[in-house]
Amino acid sequence: MKDKRFTLVSDTPCPITVLNDIPLVRLQFGERTPLTSVKKRVRVAKGALLAEHGSPNVGDMHASIDGVIKDLTASYVEIQYEGLPLDVAGTAAAAAKDTELARPVEPVSFDGLDEIELGKTLKRLGIAIRPFTRPCELFIINCLNPEPGMLYTQELLAVHMPVIEAGFSLVRRLNNAPEFVLALPEGGSASLEGAGVRHVSPQYPNSLARPLIKIVTGAERTKHVTLVRLHNIFQLGLVARSGLPLTEQVATVFGKNYLAPLGTPVQTFLDIQGFKLESGDSVILGGAMRGVAISGLRRGLRKVDDAIQFIPKGSRPELEDNPCINCGACVLVCPMRLRPNMLSRYAEFGQYESCRKEQLATCIECGMCGWICPACRPMQQYFRMAKLQLGMPTFQHRLRGQ
Repeated sequence: MKDKRFTLVSDTPCPITVLNDIPLVRLQFGERTPLTSVKKRVRVAKGALLAEHGSPNVGDMHASIDGVIKDLTASYVEIQYEGLPLDVAGTAAAAAKDTELARPVEPVSFDGLDEIELGKTLKRLGIAIRPFTRPCELFIINCLNPEPGMLYTQELLAVHMPVIEAGFSLVRRLNNAPEFVLALPEGGSASLEGAGVRHVSPQYPNSLARPLIKIVTGAERTKHVTLVRLHNIFQLGLVARSGLPLTEQVATVFGKNYLAPLGTPVQTFLDIQGFKLESGDSVILGGAMRGVAISGLRRGLRKVDDAIQFIPKGSRPELEDNPCINCGACVLVCPMRLRPNMLSRYAEFGQYESCRKEQLATCIECGMCGWICPACRPMQQYFRMAKLQLGMPTFQHRLRGQ
């Protein structure tokens, strides 16, 4: 019997609300280097290039609204909305005192670009191109919501297929994979010309890369498979249709779907929905299974953030450093067939080499073990701590700089 707590689909539609007129955005630089012209009180136009990444595979960063730079640190830039000044003809124009950053951004044409030039152009427009250009024999588009409580993939497939199709058309130009597959939840009817369809039970953790690849291919390990989530194809489609830099992100926030400017603060979403946090409430950046609690509500939406969750105080058991009770429940639910009970013990007491021997690197940080643990042990936190000590990448580390 399917556990409704881990379902990845919703029985009711959840339309995507487009947010405009955001008064302020905070954009995280990540590992990008801001341009020397990015300074306080400088006017910027939506789409203006603000920071560049040294890797050819990671997208650059652009202003997501028209405005003036209100605050600037080594880690972020805040832009306060302010419409661009108009010239005598009534069109947007930069005032003499403003820099080139204030000039309206012109769309780019992708016509006639070969694979290499197309990749360079998309990188400059804010797209992380590595997932699309990695050589493979099978390219899978993951159309399942990543975690329970996320709702946007159904809406993208139902309402925004022209954007998905535009993104897929660029994927076909970037990747010469002989086979493309659309991994849909059971009952899904979407299709893309040039891609096969594979229906998957919409139960978490089937949406994660390793389990989904196994379901589609039947193989435990496959080197020649690329898996990309639907929201990445959607981002690519936004750029493909407009020719403009990526300045928006689709996300499920507090149970509703939004298409919002990058950098939209968490507090803005709270204000829109009328939420007021009480002492002990938590806000999770990401899904409830793999997300992390944030300490500041001014944190802005990033390209990799497709969910923000609200966790009321007392709605879930508190995690504590309780001893393992040897029930074995975590072993039964682990999709990678690990022994989370032993891994957590080794990590708890700093026996990190024993974690390595227990195949910690195989852990996909799905969070199932911690969710099911009757002792409420912080399993995922132990595993991430051990991975960092051993120099292994964690799920959150992979999101850095994207």
